Amino acid sequence: MSEDILWDKAKGELRILGQRHAAVDIQGLCDHLDLMVGTKVAEVIMNQHEFRQGKDDVARVRQKRSGETIQEMLSFFADAETLSGVGVVKVTALDTATGYVDLEISNPCVKRTTGAAKSFLFSYWCGVFTELVGKEFEIDQVTYDENKDLMKCRVIARQVN
Repeated sequence: MSEDILWDKAKGELRILGQRHAAVDIQGLCDHLDLMVGTKVAEVIMNQHEFRQGKDDVARVRQKRSGETIQEMLSFFADAETLSGVGVVKVTALDTATGYVDLEISNPCVKRTTGAAKSFLFSYWCGVFTELVGKEFEIDQVTYDENKDLMKCRVIARQVN
């Protein structure tokens, strides 16, 4: 995993899964986006970005880790998200046949269940599951337990009519 997150002090670069990143105050960014365009629009904007990022990351990582199972890939991405500062990510239930996944993030970097913060934490995973499983996933049932400092979400397969 360490080769997938690299800090090059001489270049001033942080690379995560092969892409350059910059450390930002994500709570401040989410709050500002919510204030600028409203929580619904901010949620949609962040959802589109994070969903695409999740899909792109899986496509890129699959080239290097083509023989791995879905479970191994999920463990890899959970570790990458944890190392990037999102919080401690656990996939607590996975049922690809019926199309749902339960996620937990302890000590999450953002703690709101609406707006940009909600999409920042969980839309990435919708993209990951969509790319890994071949069904489109969306966020459902987001909760935050302040006493446990734990965000939970059920990610479900989108029903196609």
